[in-house]
Amino acid sequence: MGNSWITQNLGRWTNDADETAFFERELMHMYAKTYDIKYPELKARLYVPVSNEANPGSTEVNYKQFDRVGKAKLTAPGAVDSPRVDVLGKEFIRPVRLATASYGWHLLEVRQAAMAGRPLETRKSSAARRAVEEVLDEVAAIGAPDFGIPTGFLNSAAVTIDAAAGAWSAATADVIIADVSQMLQNMATNTQGIERINTLLLPDAQWAVIATLPRSAQSDTTVLEFLLKSFPGLQRIEPWYRLTTAGAGGIPRAVAYDLSPDVLTQEIPSEFEQLPLFQKGQNFVVETMATTAGTALYYPRAIRYLDGL
Repeated sequence: MGNSWITQNLGRWTNDADETAFFERELMHMYAKTYDIKYPELKARLYVPVSNEANPGSTEVNYKQFDRVGKAKLTAPGAVDSPRVDVLGKEFIRPVRLATASYGWHLLEVRQAAMAGRPLETRKSSAARRAVEEVLDEVAAIGAPDFGIPTGFLNSAAVTIDAAAGAWSAATADVIIADVSQMLQNMATNTQGIERINTLLLPDAQWAVIATLPRSAQSDTTVLEFLLKSFPGLQRIEPWYRLTTAGAGGIPRAVAYDLSPDVLTQEIPSEFEQLPLFQKGQNFVVETMATTAGTALYYPRAIRYLDGL
């Protein structure tokens, strides 16, 4: 947004060039600062790779859900009967939805800030950015059924669900390790070893259990440390509060998967942006927005749920 709009329009409300210049400086500073904010507690961007490939003007996103079939075999030199390996795909269409929020100031707020020589309240722009990011995070995690995005990463009907032996809060280390081991073995068996997991996500409470529970009475290694050492392909075990009620019927759910853009992405055609300032009565308003089509799961067999832990 250029400064000309402010110069031309604020001038209708004040003849003070200093006030106009003050507003210009503050707004430009606020715009830049808002884009720099990070929200570490919003985890979807960490756990679901972001794709901005769709055009910002897109109204829908098409993607295919794949299943790898076939496997290689040893053959003699000159053989012509190599086994066929293929990828089967089913097409899905997701609508692109708009996440919006706005912030602004009354004319008197601008005048008072300019008179006092104090900055405009930047928390307004930060709150708008946070509100938009919260929508993106939620849609990536669980979808937006009322807006044509029925599910997300944590509740897809295409992902197989295993059942835990019981609540981890009362379980022994051996029971917890057996739950995780069985989950990983089931994925390897059901996909003939094709799909491998590198990430395990847990509800906050269950993550805290394994982060503090000793492997045994004679060990100073926690269950979390033991799992990472025992399964070489497992690179990270992380908490996510959204998993606390993500399971069927609102029970805790764990997710084991291959964290890779080949497996899943969250579709964000248009990242957060702040539109030009406009006048609404005695107020100056900035609209903000982003667009999302939620999470696309390309290889759901590379993801597995564990409920009831």
